[in-house]
Amino acid sequence: MRMWVIARSLLAGGVCVAWLGLATPASAATGDGGGQVFKVTVTTVETSSDGGSTYTTLFSGSQEIDIAATNAGAVAASLVSGVQLAPATYNRIRVTIGATMKAKGYVNIAGVTNYTDGGTDAGAFSQAVGNNNPPSSGFEESTFTIPSGNRTSIDTVSIVVTPTNAPTVRVAFNTAGVFINSGGNPSLGPPTVTITTN
Repeated sequence: MRMWVIARSLLAGGVCVAWLGLATPASAATGDGGGQVFKVTVTTVETSSDGGSTYTTLFSGSQEIDIAATNAGAVAASLVSGVQLAPATYNRIRVTIGATMKAKGYVNIAGVTNYTDGGTDAGAFSQAVGNNNPPSSGFEESTFTIPSGNRTSIDTVSIVVTPTNAPTVRVAFNTAGVFINSGGNPSLGPPTVTITTN
C-alpha cells in the first residue's frame, strides 16, 4: 500500500510542506469502506532548497495525526508552527514517520464485511458474513507495521518563498475509500488528498 499524506501550512515568514509516504498501492474494489480512523506518527519534517544535498529540520519529535479527523490539517500545521523559512525555492521535503500506523474501517468483499478488530498486521481484520457493515461490537482500531524502508519519504516540490510572498497552502484529506480489496484480501489504500494554493 502507498499512503501519501500531505500536510501543508502557512508559517510566519514562510511556508512548509510535508509529504508522508508508506508502501505500494493496491487496486480498490467496489464497496470500499471508509476509514474512520487513519493515524500516523510524524517524527521528522525537513525541507531542502538545494535538491536534497542539505536539509533544514522543521520538526523533530513525535506527533500522531489522524488524517480521518476533521482537525487533521490543524494538527499537521502545528508541527511547524513558529518555524520561519528563509526566502528561497524549496524543492524537496523529507518526512519520517513512526514504525506503526493505526486504522479503523471496513471493506465488503464478496458478501463478507472485513473489519478492523483491534488486532495487529495479519490479525488486524475479522469477518462478518452476509453483512454490509461492521458489527456493533468488536469493531476496533487495528495496528499495522510500516516496513523500515517505507518510513521516510523524499518528494520534489516547488514552493517559492520571497520576502514579500509567503503562499498559503491548504490541504484536505478524504479517507472514504482507504479500506480496499487487494486480491480478495482486505488492505489499506491511499487517502484522497486535495491541495490548493494561492
